[in-house]
Amino acid sequence: MSSTPLATNKPSPILTPKRAGIAALVLLALLAVLVLISPAEAQLGNLIKIIYLHGALARVGIYAILLAGVLGLVYLVRPRSALLRWSNAVQVAGLIAFVTHFALSVIPTHETWGMWIAFDEPRTRMSLQIIGVGIIVVLVRRLVNDDRLSGLANALLGIAVLLLNARTGVLRHPLNAIGDSSSLAIQGFYVGIVLICAALVGLLAWYLVGRASSPSDH
Repeated sequence: MSSTPLATNKPSPILTPKRAGIAALVLLALLAVLVLISPAEAQLGNLIKIIYLHGALARVGIYAILLAGVLGLVYLVRPRSALLRWSNAVQVAGLIAFVTHFALSVIPTHETWGMWIAFDEPRTRMSLQIIGVGIIVVLVRRLVNDDRLSGLANALLGIAVLLLNARTGVLRHPLNAIGDSSSLAIQGFYVGIVLICAALVGLLAWYLVGRASSPSDH
């Protein structure tokens, strides 16, 4: 009588595509609730609800692009395919967040300044430069398909964004209107919205890494 070997059960990963999808839906619903119930502001009224999301997406988008740059730099020193995949994915997820922030900006810009896009505003030009160069980096990476060049391009984009963000001034656009607010409620809701946006960008990056993953790894 032959004995059948016991099958070993491989532990399932904590995050699966189904769980990630459910988490994304829950986070989106929570984000919508936070934006809707967030406090209005004395001068801007309910328009600040859009600014909560606009500012949060800008902050998370820039931080994600900076993180992608750091990962790209680390890849150049220690080439591991997983590092580059995460660098590329975090960069794309951050760019999507940043483009969304810019699309939302037309609403408060029109309501407060009477124009859809304030091209004379340095922060607006900075946003357009980041979006334009970011799209070029992504397109070149796909066309050239060179890992070392991709890592270098991601690192350089991160450095460029860091310098642009530090050096760009303002004309009318406040640098940190919500952060400078004396209202703890406004700051608290904003922090919550930032954290949810960061979680959504993280989930999107995880999804993009999964799509780019290959069976072989360095």
